[in-house]
Amino acid sequence: MANTQTFTGDGETTAFNFTFSFFGVNDIHVSINNVEVTDFTVTPNATPDDADIQYTGGTLTFTSAPASGTTIKIWRVVELTRHIDYQPTLQPQSYQLNQDLNQCMEILKEQSETLTNVISLANIPTVADLLSELSGIRDRLDEFLTADDLTDLNTTVDGHTTSINTLNGYDYVVESQLPTAENDYTWYRKYKSGWVEQGGSIPYNTGTSGTINLVVTMATNTYACVSNTENNGANNYFRVAVKTTTTMNWYKSSALMAGDWVVMGIAA
Repeated sequence: MANTQTFTGDGETTAFNFTFSFFGVNDIHVSINNVEVTDFTVTPNATPDDADIQYTGGTLTFTSAPASGTTIKIWRVVELTRHIDYQPTLQPQSYQLNQDLNQCMEILKEQSETLTNVISLANIPTVADLLSELSGIRDRLDEFLTADDLTDLNTTVDGHTTSINTLNGYDYVVESQLPTAENDYTWYRKYKSGWVEQGGSIPYNTGTSGTINLVVTMATNTYACVSNTENNGANNYFRVAVKTTTTMNWYKSSALMAGDWVVMGIAA
């Protein structure tokens, strides 16, 4: 937009000069890294009294210098307020009338741009198109995850430069399973570091002991296991013991009970 200017902070500069016209200091808005801020003052450039628009450009001064590398955006939103108060005993000046009319015209232009943007939202792609685009992005990201190379991931996806270097140094899920009837309501989450969380349930009427086959094989049998029962009476219990890297034995105080288990540790 013509009434917008962008700068880059250097950690030292506090004053930034902009050149677009405006009618009052309240018309000026500022954001740093897309977050709107208010810790600034505006000093308009000197403008002749008979100018068609109140001010042309000015200096925006921050209370403290924006950090180096930050994106500073300055833009105008014409405030819906009167700047000229006509007096019944004074003859109106032509430049004052021009300023008033021009303010109305600029407000209408801004509203027209807003309306155009809203209308453009109607031209969105179909759900099928969106799913196809997302599928393509997922496939490209999967290629990098398979190669385990996030350091140099700087690629353009559909015209947008995507950089996820910030993932380096963080652990994240690379594989998971949701509980369903087909997998006996077991679940797991595997992380890039090798850490795994998995769990499941032992339903009612399954006897008082049995064996759990772990969904993910563990590196050792020293993993942590948490178990609990839905019947928390004084003599009711559900516990696991005799752990191996692939199985655990479970015990219940009554067949008419259900129990849940969760295992955490390093996968094989």
